[in-house]
Amino acid sequence: MSGNDDLLSLLEACRRRDPAATAELVRRYLPHVRAAVRRRLATGMRMRFDSQDFAQDVWLSFFRAAIDREDLRDEGGLVAYLSQMARLKVAEEYRHQTTQKVGLNRDVPVSQVSDPTGRDPTPSQMVVADDEWERLTAGLSDRERQMLQMLRDGHTHADTAAMFQLSEKTVQRLVRRLLSRGTSPGTPP
Repeated sequence: MSGNDDLLSLLEACRRRDPAATAELVRRYLPHVRAAVRRRLATGMRMRFDSQDFAQDVWLSFFRAAIDREDLRDEGGLVAYLSQMARLKVAEEYRHQTTQKVGLNRDVPVSQVSDPTGRDPTPSQMVVADDEWERLTAGLSDRERQMLQMLRDGHTHADTAAMFQLSEKTVQRLVRRLLSRGTSPGTPP
């Protein structure tokens, strides 16, 4: 059986609602759909959506309305149709996300927010926090202070360890030593 005949029989089985054929069709062509989505998915939308979200939408639409199309007679035509459908789904969602009410630009990563509660510390609180930081880090080497500053700035233990080419356990020991002095290095000012 040629590849084209195999595709036609697979599509025919899908039209008869054969679950095994449906699973096989999705297994074969899902990589094409996901690649089409990934090519179009804007950076701002990647925070809200995964390519799998759009792929599921494409397959839902395909099995609801497009499975009966007679012009899907070869693999190239099917891949082109699914890719175009994926591009349109992403474009439609992008238009929706860039409206005023939804606004893609409204999402801001937590790392860019100084205080997630929306309250900034008062100047006196900042001075007290800086004094406490100096007290806690007194006697530490510059390298240790830099590691703790990374943690204070919101980096993970793993990020800090990688930056200084240490094990994560070494960074954790430093934090435990600091905690035994009185407070956490991640405490915001």
